[in-house]
Amino acid sequence: MGQWIFGGIMGLLALFGLALASRAHDAMFAFFGYMLFVFGIAVIFGLIHRATAEPPEEVQAGGERSPSRS
Repeated sequence: MGQWIFGGIMGLLALFGLALASRAHDAMFAFFGYMLFVFGIAVIFGLIHRATAEPPEEVQAGGERSPSRS
């Protein structure tokens, strides 16, 4: 549940970055707004990747992989 809240906050941060860039009066604030947007979207994609990735295979103590549970 915490990842959903974190993703929502990052989405709001990304939208804030776009709003900041659209209202900027100089290039530095516009660049900062665009980078805030890119950062927020990158974090959201990272959360999606982590949530949909396959779990890693378990390795037993002897270095052998555990048999698959089918």
